[in-house]
Amino acid sequence: MKIVVFLMALVLTSPLLSSAVWARSGLRANERMPEGAYFRHETSDGVVHLNRTLSMDAIRSGYQLLDQHGRVLEQVEGVPLGDAELKAQRMQRARQAREDRDMLRLYAGPEDAVRARDRKVEALELGISYEENNLAQLQMKLDDEIATAARNERAGRDVPAVVKEAIDRLQRQIKAAENKLEAFDKEIDQANQEYAPIIDRLEVIEKEKRAGG
Repeated sequence: MKIVVFLMALVLTSPLLSSAVWARSGLRANERMPEGAYFRHETSDGVVHLNRTLSMDAIRSGYQLLDQHGRVLEQVEGVPLGDAELKAQRMQRARQAREDRDMLRLYAGPEDAVRARDRKVEALELGISYEENNLAQLQMKLDDEIATAARNERAGRDVPAVVKEAIDRLQRQIKAAENKLEAFDKEIDQANQEYAPIIDRLEVIEKEKRAGG
């Protein structure tokens, strides 16, 4: 009975793999990868791996590219790896192990990272709520000053300097508030982008632990 290990990974390529290996492996370009596609290969111990990442083991042993329904899109024969590729593989694994240890010092698991991300996003959303309220108040004050200026103009009077100054000041404050809201939105996007690979990697680690018993 074969054991099937299914791992979700962040990327479809590894920067440490040489271009020669990629060429020999027959890997499609990232932009040509069908949505939901994954790789399947079997290791010498009989374990079948289903993975979003094309690993060095898959290149060495040969693999299939499957679509999201499990249909075979491409069959690629294995290729031998030279000393340079084997060294790159060892370096990649060592670096990933260090990164995993550092990550696990910060987060007990993916749920912990999700909570950390959510706390950061919630703090930013609180700032957005405050700034939106501030913006609404500034807009109401500006509307009042504009109405005062309009009444003076309809009466044939010059708009008082203090009203002009208030309109100018409020317009600057409104612009500053709008810039703050835009910055908050960008920070939320950055927080989501920052935590996405962390959460993905922690999910991989957790699944690997479960698969290993």
